[in-house]
Amino acid sequence: PFKADTIRREWIFKMDDPILSWNQGNFKLVIDKNGKGQITRTSQKTEDKIDIQTMTTMLLGYKRPDYLYKIGRIKTDKKTVEMLENSVKQDVPYISDYF
Repeated sequence: PFKADTIRREWIFKMDDPILSWNQGNFKLVIDKNGKGQITRTSQKTEDKIDIQTMTTMLLGYKRPDYLYKIGRIKTDKKTVEMLENSVKQDVPYISDYF
C-alpha cells in the first residue's frame, strides 16, 4: 500500500529486468486517494526509467526515491520524484529467510 492523499497519482515508466522478460516494457502505476496502487502495461511512450532492483528497493522502503534519483537509479523529473517521496511509505523492510 501507498500513503493516502487527496489526489489520484500516476506514473508512466519503462521497467528493465534482465531476468524476467514479462517485467520489461512500459507500465503505468496509478495510486488512488486511499493509497491503493494498480499497475498495468501501457503502450504510452516515456523517458522515465527504472530497473526491477531499484523498484523493489524503493517499494520495500529500504531506500527513498529522492536518494535513488540522486544516484541515478531512477530516470525521471523532480516532480515525479516528489510524488514518489509523498507516496511510498517508509517502513523497516523485513524478509524472513529460513534456509
